[in-house]
Amino acid sequence: MADDVILYPIRKQLRKFFGGHDKLYPFMELNTMDMVVLQDDFIEKLDVTYKWGSKASGGVQTGTVANTVNGICRLSTGAVTDQYVYLFPNTDGGMEGGIILGTLSPVMWVRLKVNTLTTVKIECGFTDSDADAGAVTTLATPDCLADDCALWCFDTDDASGGTYWQGVTNIGGTEGTKYEPAVATVTPVIATYEWLGVAIQENDSTNSKAAVKFMHMNQYGVPDKESAWLTSRITSTDPLIPWVGVHARANSDRLLDIDYIKVWQRRTTRDD
Repeated sequence: MADDVILYPIRKQLRKFFGGHDKLYPFMELNTMDMVVLQDDFIEKLDVTYKWGSKASGGVQTGTVANTVNGICRLSTGAVTDQYVYLFPNTDGGMEGGIILGTLSPVMWVRLKVNTLTTVKIECGFTDSDADAGAVTTLATPDCLADDCALWCFDTDDASGGTYWQGVTNIGGTEGTKYEPAVATVTPVIATYEWLGVAIQENDSTNSKAAVKFMHMNQYGVPDKESAWLTSRITSTDPLIPWVGVHARANSDRLLDIDYIKVWQRRTTRDD
């Protein structure tokens, strides 16, 4: 007969074996039913109207580009100044997909690359609307269209910092101080993949405030930069969506290739 199989793939059963949070526990917990997970490797031919939507002004989203190593989703702005395309679950308008909440400790990782580092803006993280023409309008200030967001942003219009990734947050319409690592490890390289990570964790439940952490890995998945937990940077109870996209700052086509995206959060706020 076949060996016994697991009947309750839940965190509570996991603790019976591990007895608490040892170093392996978080990896195992991600496989339990207590975690909500969205991921895509863009290997199979993707029906973009079903799983992924886009907010675009002339830009184009190719759900899965044929004959690409590992599979990619490509966002193309087109050769028109201020055209853009942003990717998120489901379709444009009305937050139709499942909601991400800061109270559930969400995490997002994206592996991406861009075809050029001139006249371009890129965003990657969480935001509160799928109808905005970009969550961040001005990186230098910063100034956001989103009332609540936590995302990496690269923008060549920011003369003082456009050469590297910067972390932008907004809580209830008030922009936070940027996270500006300003080091070579978070400087994009043309046509070279890198990993961008954003995590949210509630830090003041009485005032619905959450902390944000920005993380970065090189093309091989080696961690090379991580911020501290930046407290009170986003509203923990505000509905959010995963968000990644590209914006042309001049009349040249900008291509953003997304090799992999993964987002997860706790299913409930209770921790057994």
